Amino acid sequence: MRVTIVGINYAPDPTGIPVYTTGLAEYLVGQGHAVTMYTGFPYYPRWAKDTQDHGRLFRSETINGVAVRRHYIYVPSRPSALKRMLHELSFVCSVTLGYLFGPKADLTIIISPPLFIGIPVALIAKLKRSRTIFHVQDLQPDAAIDLGMLRPGALTSLFFFLEKITYRLADRISTISQGMLEKIASKGVPRPKLTLFRNWAHDNLVSPMATETRYRQEWNLTGRFVVLYSGNMGVKQGLDSVLHAADALSGYRDIVFLIVGDGGEKEALMERATAMRLDNVQFRPLQSMEHLSELLATADVAVIPQKRGVKDIVLPSKLGNLLASGRPVIAAAEPDTEFGKIVLESGCGVLVEPGNGEQIAAAILGMLNVPDDRTRMGGNGRRYMETELSGAAVLGGIGGRIEALVSRA
Repeated sequence: MRVTIVGINYAPDPTGIPVYTTGLAEYLVGQGHAVTMYTGFPYYPRWAKDTQDHGRLFRSETINGVAVRRHYIYVPSRPSALKRMLHELSFVCSVTLGYLFGPKADLTIIISPPLFIGIPVALIAKLKRSRTIFHVQDLQPDAAIDLGMLRPGALTSLFFFLEKITYRLADRISTISQGMLEKIASKGVPRPKLTLFRNWAHDNLVSPMATETRYRQEWNLTGRFVVLYSGNMGVKQGLDSVLHAADALSGYRDIVFLIVGDGGEKEALMERATAMRLDNVQFRPLQSMEHLSELLATADVAVIPQKRGVKDIVLPSKLGNLLASGRPVIAAAEPDTEFGKIVLESGCGVLVEPGNGEQIAAAILGMLNVPDDRTRMGGNGRRYMETELSGAAVLGGIGGRIEALVSRA
């Protein structure tokens, strides 16, 4: 098949959605398909383009067999709600022109967010006789309201209207969790149009390792109980609760909080940690994928915080890799959400209320005092990952459904 993927982020952006977009594209190439990727210039999660890309409108390259066509994108250094909207619209405008004049495809996969990309690309795909899958990594309008970034009103009504039209235009709608699938179905999308494309664990890179890693030596962590957060530092993550947990445990000198990654909220978080005089918190830069297994192994326990109000509008993609590492997790999720259900059903960790730093602190003390529980939970998570979230299982299923969709065209 000739497959086109349209998405705002791609390799070498090292975390979040671009990792899965890149993995899907390279998997399809490995299955013998010709893949063209329409994307922006690298900038995520540090919110800064490389110097050589400043002022560029277009660049093409080939990465691991994928033909990558990069288009102009406005990248604000401090992304506010308005600047994020302009950021996304700049990409939608430039990539729509690129896709219009680009090569024909049997299938076009549209990655959302941004939501706005769906309508123009799906319309052009129909003109070019390409089947379409609109793949939802984040229910953007719902998240903006639930997180307090936008208030319900004329603007959000417009967003939901655009979402509705997008769902009508696409041949299939896919998303990463059953909870998100049910949310989309509740918006009136016929169930035959819906399909589940989970984010997978990178079990080809991540496996259980000994706790004493080089990071413990380099970052002065030897002999300490390490609580790790690794990933994007944005609004949805609710990392303030981790700082509050660190404050509550400041008297325990053997406990250290290790926050690794980048994102739009990182600078503000570091300023708050300084103001709170949290000398038990370390901020470290994002690490490369090839070192991910060693980084996760450094942890005694990992935390996946979420801001209060986040339910089934997102599912943290980092969960699969943490389960692959064999480390127990403290997860901020309601028990009736898919995230919460996975933690409870797998037995991989402890649930706490979203945004509740005191409960995170209590869960950390519980795991500190019962090492056998940590071992059991870590093993449970690894077994769940192997059966439900491994790369081979998830990507194999996605590939089969993509081929079936095109063959029915």
